[in-house]
Amino acid sequence: MNQSLGECKTRLASIQSYRRQFVMVTKATVTSSKTVDFSFRGPFGFQAHTVLMAADSDAANQIGFESTGGNIDVMGLVEFTEIRPRCTEVTVAVHYEIKNKLFAWLDRKFRFVDAFMNSELRSIRAHFEGIAAPATERTSLVPSFQHATA
Repeated sequence: MNQSLGECKTRLASIQSYRRQFVMVTKATVTSSKTVDFSFRGPFGFQAHTVLMAADSDAANQIGFESTGGNIDVMGLVEFTEIRPRCTEVTVAVHYEIKNKLFAWLDRKFRFVDAFMNSELRSIRAHFEGIAAPATERTSLVPSFQHATA
């Protein structure tokens, strides 16, 4: 992302600012207890619901998270690495387990949760890259024409 490490962490932590960018997410609400009530629709009528909370991490550039309920168990880690000033690499690792045996089997066959995650991450990345783009005026390739006065 075209942002400093601190700015990148702050913006990603503020899910309220980009939750509209999610395509298949039906609910992403931050509660007063600093958890995220999260739901999404999948194929075959699958409706995932979980409550995510931050997990303690010793590293300053990592944010861990895990679920505390719902029909899908989720745990993951987001790692931030500043490549150079105003350029931060964000790595997301997620492990999940669907509790319903039928949907778990369907997911192993069709990988629909992986497809969902990749689609949503691409959407978030496009959103942040668009917002982070500097607002500079580009010079025109065609010279300006001015009216000649007589």
